Amino acid sequence: MAAAAPAPALMEEIIEQILIRLPPAEPASLVRAALVCKPWCRLIAGRGFRRRFREFHRAPPMLGLICNRVDENFYSIYLARFVPTTCSFRPRRVNRRDWRALDARHGRVLLRGMTLAHRHLIVWDPVTKEWIQLPNGPELVYYWNAAVLCAAYRSGATCDHLDCHGGPFVVVFLGTSGEHMTLWVYSSEAGAWKKPTSIVQFPKYHIDESPSAIVGNALYFVIDNSRKILKYDLATREISVILQPPASYRSRRCCTTIMTMEDCGLGVARMEESRLSLWSMEANLDGGMGWALVRVIDVQKLLSVTADSICYDFLGFAHGAGVLFVGTCDGLFSFDLKTGQARKVCEDQCHFNGIRGVIPFMSFHTPALGAVSTDD
Repeated sequence: MAAAAPAPALMEEIIEQILIRLPPAEPASLVRAALVCKPWCRLIAGRGFRRRFREFHRAPPMLGLICNRVDENFYSIYLARFVPTTCSFRPRRVNRRDWRALDARHGRVLLRGMTLAHRHLIVWDPVTKEWIQLPNGPELVYYWNAAVLCAAYRSGATCDHLDCHGGPFVVVFLGTSGEHMTLWVYSSEAGAWKKPTSIVQFPKYHIDESPSAIVGNALYFVIDNSRKILKYDLATREISVILQPPASYRSRRCCTTIMTMEDCGLGVARMEESRLSLWSMEANLDGGMGWALVRVIDVQKLLSVTADSICYDFLGFAHGAGVLFVGTCDGLFSFDLKTGQARKVCEDQCHFNGIRGVIPFMSFHTPALGAVSTDD
């Protein structure tokens, strides 16, 4: 006696469970699956499937790197170059001449103009190609930095950040003017900068260009030539300063970046004399918080390079992916903290007339499938 054919609903559920496991870092795999037949196309094109796909994978994939570099012939000309890390996602305009990337988070990239004619801030979505120029507000003084993030952090709304790159956002700007440090916040919902906050108790802090980090509901900036970290609580608007882990500041070959640890706590990665040390902010026996050294990596041995070839101008970190980026004269390398795997991700050199910084771009990207859609 022949076995009964599976019910259509059950078969569709089985197919969805298979398709939902396709790698998010290769969006083209969903397109290929959608071309198999119309039922699969309708399934993949549905908003319900896209939502469940993101919920299943949780952490958005790294689709590319925005490398800040200078023109090899004209050192004063900057270029924000998008370097894809997957063959399935390539924005139309991969080179943004006269722009420098400051930050990337929740599917958005924050850029600053590097010429007198373009000295404003831009929020760019490489997936939707949206290009938003922010209105004039904070004065672009010599020492400053900025971050872009989902508006839910400020409003108190609940957001899992799996698909919020098309929604409202805020930009936090931190700069020094004279003897004052000033913090500005831009809201895309209001379309304007809010009244600035003057931080008079920190009068002489230099603001580093190192990318910011979000841990919990707090935004962190590196300040004071990598000696301190400024903490800005996005909910309470409170500001405090944290000392960085101890370092040998007699060495001129040193760079630092802040990072998120596996336990979602605050961490610091410091490259000093070809050794990469990782620090974690942890509770002390007396109930306070302090830095604990958790790992030391010999970069010279790991990458099989000479100490002189290592770039000490920047370190990059992909929050949520646990991947560090180290520059050398031979190219840009990534190092996965979980697997210990190192690989070259860009051939461009990272000294002088090459790459001066790297901003990872992480986002889900489900390609459009034409007019076929469903609201399952």
